[in-house]
Parts: sequence; C-alpha cells; structure tokens
Amino acid sequence: MTAERDSSYPPLLVAFLCATVADLDVPYDSGNNGGQSKQSLGAAFDFYVLAMSYQPEFCFEHRSEHFEGCRDPLEEWKYSLTIHGLWPQRDDGTWPSSCTDEPFDEEVLDDIGFEKFARLWPNVKADRRDEPGYTDFWAHEWSKHGTCSGLDQSTYFGTALDRAVPTPYLVKERYGAKIAKVDLLESYGGIGSVSLICERGHYLREARFCLQKHFNNTAGERMLPCPGTVLSEDNCMDEIFIAKFDLDIMKETHSSV
Repeated sequence: MTAERDSSYPPLLVAFLCATVADLDVPYDSGNNGGQSKQSLGAAFDFYVLAMSYQPEFCFEHRSEHFEGCRDPLEEWKYSLTIHGLWPQRDDGTWPSSCTDEPFDEEVLDDIGFEKFARLWPNVKADRRDEPGYTDFWAHEWSKHGTCSGLDQSTYFGTALDRAVPTPYLVKERYGAKIAKVDLLESYGGIGSVSLICERGHYLREARFCLQKHFNNTAGERMLPCPGTVLSEDNCMDEIFIAKFDLDIMKETHSSV
C-alpha cells in the first residue's frame, strides 16, 4: 500500500521553518547543521561524514522544478540512496569549509568513470552532460568540502564513490510505503550507526554515516558508533515514509483507471 502524504505545509509551520532557517543562516545543501569555517579554525578535521540522499524524496520536494533526472530516473535510484557528499568533520561538531580556490576539474568525471558518477553520485537537476550546469553539483561539493580534505580531486571523489554505503533491501521492499525507524536503523547496523534525516520528521531524505580518517586523509571504514555531534542531527520520527518517484505514482494511477 502506497503511503499517502500531504504536500502542503500548515501556515504556522511554514512561518516557524522560515524563521528557523533565517536564524541558522545555513543553506539547504550545506551538509551540516552548524559549524565554523576554515577562516577561524583552520582546515584540520577528525573524521568524515558520508551523506547519502534518497532521490525520490528530493524530487518530490522539488517537483515544481521538473528536473530531468526526476522525470526519467534510473531504476536503482528507487531502491538505493545516492551520494550527496563526503564532508570533513571535527569531533566538536564544527567543520572546515572552502579551504582553497582550486576549481573543479571536469576531467575527473572521465578519469574515474562517468557512468559511476551518473549512478552513484548523480546530479538529477541536469541529467545529461550536454545540459548547462551539469557539473555544478560536484563543483560545489569539491569547492566547499573537497578542498578541505587535503586530497587531490581524483582521490577525493574516488574515495567517496568507493565508500558508498549499500542501501538495505528493506527500502526496496517498502518503496512508497511506511517503515519503522527501528527496523531501518537495525538494517544499517543498529542505533548509533547512522543519522537519519527526514523531511518534516517523517519522509526519508538522507542518511549520514561516519568514516574514519586515515593518516593520509583518505576515508576509511565506518565509525561505529558515530560521534554524538552527528547522531544529534537525526530528526526522523518512529515511523518513516519511503517516497516514490512521481513517474511510478502516475503509472499506478493510470493502471487503476
């Protein structure tokens, strides 16, 4: 049974959310809920946060923008979270940001493998290489986070792609339906293994994992448990909804007519 959702926000909630975002001064894709930049604390960091996004939810939240990747998504995006970013993080909850002016090198896409990026770290806003802004997503992640890793671009992006955490089969089983938070946490390794981020507290948007930092700054194995500064970002309620792509919802609607 497909989980139903109300796409509108109550007026009071909208006002509260807008005020909260204004106070925090943190953009939607910043990747953190608070912190300091390299100007005040330097580029040193203690571990990585690997953030993985659930594209059906992202597409629902941006449905009015009709992104190409949302209109014609890959089949595996329905059941597998994709990479949002690999973020250097400090134990105290702060993080370095935009540490150098080195621009994103598009040749990295071909060096590592364009298909690998398209599958595991997609930019659904511009789904084809000939579209304007196709590389903007990766350029942003490199500029804001990658430049603070101490790694070259091939190593930074290659490490993130290699460390992508497999999505539990439970997500595929409950595609378009509800899931108990405790079951999803258990399928990822138990409480403390992941920080789940939900839209409005119920709609799975992202999963954040903690990775060890090796002596050469590459990302290592998952840290279990994640530091409390990351786990405190978890905002999902006991019941979580797994969104569907609009394409599949429309197919179901047409088949039932």
